[in-house]
Amino acid sequence: MKSVAEKAAIAAGVASIAIACGSAQGAVNFWDFNVFSRSTIGTAGQGYGSDFQGASGAVGNAWFTGFTVKGVGGTSPSLARGFYGGGNFTLQGSVDHDGIEVAGHVTLNSGSVNGIVRAGGNLGGTSGSVNGNAVLGGVKTTGNPLTVSGSLLENQAFSPSVNLSAVSSYFAGVGNYAANHAPTSAFSMNFSQMVINASGPLTVVNLTTANLAGVWGINVVGSGAVVINLAGSNVSLGGLTWSYTNGASSKTTLLNINQASTLNLTGSNNVNILAANAATNFAYGLVTGNLIVGSLTGSGQVNWDGGFEGGASIPSAGGVPVLIAAGLLASRRRR
Repeated sequence: MKSVAEKAAIAAGVASIAIACGSAQGAVNFWDFNVFSRSTIGTAGQGYGSDFQGASGAVGNAWFTGFTVKGVGGTSPSLARGFYGGGNFTLQGSVDHDGIEVAGHVTLNSGSVNGIVRAGGNLGGTSGSVNGNAVLGGVKTTGNPLTVSGSLLENQAFSPSVNLSAVSSYFAGVGNYAANHAPTSAFSMNFSQMVINASGPLTVVNLTTANLAGVWGINVVGSGAVVINLAGSNVSLGGLTWSYTNGASSKTTLLNINQASTLNLTGSNNVNILAANAATNFAYGLVTGNLIVGSLTGSGQVNWDGGFEGGASIPSAGGVPVLIAAGLLASRRRR
């Protein structure tokens, strides 16, 4: 059995290989998903209603209303598409960059997609436009109200370029590993500000929701990857002022809410959030960083912050090797 140090070294090596290979060979950095749901985003009755700056994905169906998908170009560099879905995709709004890839049907209701549409099902809806090619497993079911500026290819075999089940398993594994890691440090209080001192390659701090009562901000001090495990089965998290000093960074800090089956988010938080098992309602506010959840509803905005950079310090059983294996498989298919 490999030690934690050996696992971390393997993870770091694989991550380095994946980054070196780049998207040209099909390697994907899973943390390039600005937003990822391990099931659905929105509901049939109420589409998700705000903006994601980077690429996003969902293992199941996704519904968006009044929404901008991948609103900023150049984000999520290893992901070629703006959205990846394992089910159906319904949009009232726009995909601003890089198109979409979904296994099911694409429905545009006053929606526009800039870039390619790759789908396993049909392309339809009340109205909209595809400013690029459409490659469909089914057919285009709507006439003139839905335009395709590029080539339209129907009845084509669909094969996803990203294994969304592997992405989902990876994030679940990271959450479990981090939650079960022995704490390496404790927090202190500077009046109503929480202070976390980081040292070494990985700092782990355990908190409860009661610890956050009356706290207005969290200051992370020191370099290295930092995991803050927040316990609780039903968690409500409001806005906190996050500050990073002496080498600390939002890019290397992860708030792991692994126990939660429900998560209610409001306000603003500049930190990467992993709530792999939580049905998450982000009613309003702004998360700057990754938002990885069990499912997602609401209207909160998610901005790109470069992607969590501490993943190599947090092994996920079977998850990281899948990353490079998927990349090698994709490159073999191209050959």
